[in-house]
Amino acid sequence: MSFINDRNNYFSIPDILASQERLPCTFTRNVSFLGELDPSCDGPMLLQGTSLELPYWLASALIKDNIVSMELPKAYKETFRDVLKADASVVDLQKTSKYFYEYGKLVSYINPRNSEELCMCITQTFIDRYRQLCDWAQNQHSDEEIKDKLDFLEKDLMARGKIAHMELTKWLCDGVGKINTAHLVSSHKKRKLIADHFL
Repeated sequence: MSFINDRNNYFSIPDILASQERLPCTFTRNVSFLGELDPSCDGPMLLQGTSLELPYWLASALIKDNIVSMELPKAYKETFRDVLKADASVVDLQKTSKYFYEYGKLVSYINPRNSEELCMCITQTFIDRYRQLCDWAQNQHSDEEIKDKLDFLEKDLMARGKIAHMELTKWLCDGVGKINTAHLVSSHKKRKLIADHFL
């Protein structure tokens, strides 16, 4: 997952799936040969003013060519950002977007007007939820209900945290055994003793 990188990873399944999320768009001019995108359209032409939800990968290309204008998805609008600022730890991110952080990063690339606010909101949301995520990872009996409220990145971090916690617990219980001197150190001491003996 490339949440912290500028570019998507071409071979990353989560990045591919995040780019499949739909973006509300309105066509700013008539477009030929895209009529199949709208089930209510009779011909091959999409008319100016038609509103559709397009996958990010298609919408981003059309936005660059000024063919469509985008509207922020519900999960990133100002009203929802205010909810996240109030208390991000109780929000069900799974309902808004399975790839909340990654998709938000992608949306910020094509919406420069709200880019800075959106990036700050996403980062602060992650910071606010991280401590609770760590607590859940250390609790081996955390409910499935908790996992249902997390987005893909948080689920992955929680799974990795649980594995790390189990390995640490096992290491603390089993101990490390007897710590021995390294072979190089012990042979160096022997040579030094022999050298001191002959001098």
